[in-house]
Amino acid sequence: MKYKHVLCAAIVAFFAAGLFQAQAASYNLTVLADKQIRPWDHFIERGIATDHMAGAIMTAYGRGWGTTLDAAYHEGGIKYFRGHGILNDEIGVVTAATATSLTLSWTKFDSVYNQRIKEGMRPCLEISCTPTPLASGTQMVTVSYKANKSPPTKYGWGQWMNLMDSIVTHCEKKWGVEEVRKWYFEVWNEPDWWYINFSPDYVTLYDYTVTGLKMGDSLIKVGGPACEGGNSFGGGNTFAILLQHCHTGTNAATGKVGAPLDFLAYHWYGAGNGTDQNGDIAMYQKFIWTNINKTYSWYKGLVICDEQSCTNFNQATIQAGTWLAFAAKELVANGPDYPPPYMLDHWTVSDLYEESGASVGGATGPSGSMSLYSRGNTTYANSWDIGKPPINAYNLLKRLGSLEDSSSGGVAANGDGVNLIATSDSSNNSIQVLVYSFFKTGGTSTTDNITLTINNIPWAPGPVRTEQFLFDATHSNTSYPWTQAGSPASPSNAVWDQMKAASALQHYDSVTTQTLTAKTFTKTFPLNYYGMTLLTLTNPNAVVNVKPVSAAKRVEQIVMNADIRNGKLMFTVPERGLYKVGLYSTNGKMVFESNAEYAGATSIGMQTLPAGVYVVQCTSPKFSLVKQVAVKR
Repeated sequence: MKYKHVLCAAIVAFFAAGLFQAQAASYNLTVLADKQIRPWDHFIERGIATDHMAGAIMTAYGRGWGTTLDAAYHEGGIKYFRGHGILNDEIGVVTAATATSLTLSWTKFDSVYNQRIKEGMRPCLEISCTPTPLASGTQMVTVSYKANKSPPTKYGWGQWMNLMDSIVTHCEKKWGVEEVRKWYFEVWNEPDWWYINFSPDYVTLYDYTVTGLKMGDSLIKVGGPACEGGNSFGGGNTFAILLQHCHTGTNAATGKVGAPLDFLAYHWYGAGNGTDQNGDIAMYQKFIWTNINKTYSWYKGLVICDEQSCTNFNQATIQAGTWLAFAAKELVANGPDYPPPYMLDHWTVSDLYEESGASVGGATGPSGSMSLYSRGNTTYANSWDIGKPPINAYNLLKRLGSLEDSSSGGVAANGDGVNLIATSDSSNNSIQVLVYSFFKTGGTSTTDNITLTINNIPWAPGPVRTEQFLFDATHSNTSYPWTQAGSPASPSNAVWDQMKAASALQHYDSVTTQTLTAKTFTKTFPLNYYGMTLLTLTNPNAVVNVKPVSAAKRVEQIVMNADIRNGKLMFTVPERGLYKVGLYSTNGKMVFESNAEYAGATSIGMQTLPAGVYVVQCTSPKFSLVKQVAVKR
């Protein structure tokens, strides 16, 4: 986006002043736990956008945002990441070139990706910009760092295709063929202004780039054009141009008809509180699919929104967090003919942001940026990478299950007020209900009264374990102590400490186990405007086929590091893929069970767990791992 740093100050002030008032309401929400209506797609948490990729290693602020990305993965469940300029000179992949040779260096390239992949994340690898040794000119993108947008044709297109081939070959050699085939290779960023011209120049770039990438591996996923939303259909019409070219156009690289296109990508910087497709993400997504279904029905690929931010919602407020739940509900409500974007990547991950220039000596507080994490005070490490309010919205959304349950009692999917998303897991041993309050315009301190009834609980009558988290103006909200201190532009160390303490996801009340005499559970609780709460019900007596581990040698052979730290069971699953992790007693009774999409470090709170020996089991379609752990008190 050309003006990513711009926020509507008047709207932010409007929210902060609480000028919109409404009467408290009562909502009777109902869930049918035995009626699954569709799979629940975790598209909200699937991806994140970042700044230029060299910033993962180092920025003008004295550190890189790579560790911030790791935090987004662990706290928000975010799986894919995307950033600009992996071929810029500051990364230095191409150090020299002639008409017959390329000299390549992978040191910084590998540094950008290696730790993220090791953690369990995956790249949306954006191919940009033009390395100086291949540049046909000196036209630059108008950003603060050096990004050449000239065609990479100093020695013709052949060397560019060789570079693309080398990128795929290197990645597959280092991280594995099957791993890299799960990535997304995107041709450029916003080429309607980051490249010399969109039509016809971008489609030529697309042909040669994709042909070169496919030389490395014909099965990798490729796509584009990643233009600003208004230019997809209408405006610059970039989707229409690329779709038509890939279907019936002459490929500049091969001379054949068409070009591979696995995904279409766009960017959306709408108001978030609008009533048309420019201000409402679900309306815009429906607009895209309406055009595809009508004119390009042959296209069977994905649609990805790999940059989005509500320009009217300051990330230091809770509105931006509750909007995520609203967007998830509204996008799914569009129906199967207009599916949600495969990813809805928030822009951007960190205030260690340099596209518009670095303000090293400027304000350090969390306001005024659309990023998820504050950069903090350079001289005070405890202030670094503290999550802004939306990260805990991601934290709640990632805890939803894999199947959506039938629910009712909330407002319309695109309406103002209270609504819910109810899910369960495939084993019918857990239920998750996310209740949220969102208003497109205004904010208020009014509290609504919620009565939530969950009917037809599969394992009831019997015991049920309940756990409820809360995110609102005063809970799980790093900005609360900041606003209480007067929203200082540069908080004191004491305020930063308070903000860090407030970043932890907080319980609404105590975790309890009770016995249900019927198949229904009911709970009444208040919910503040712009609040979110997640209630989970699990079957504490769920039994799975766990083989107790008795031989120490067997434990040592399992490639799963599980240990107790700070009252939590910490473990890292060694392979990627859909998996289930559970903690069980040695006789097979479930203590905790969770589904996740990718491997990586995870934790289970054990503060209330009695002393004893337990079994950790991880299962996926490929493997089943078990390990004993001991809890001492």
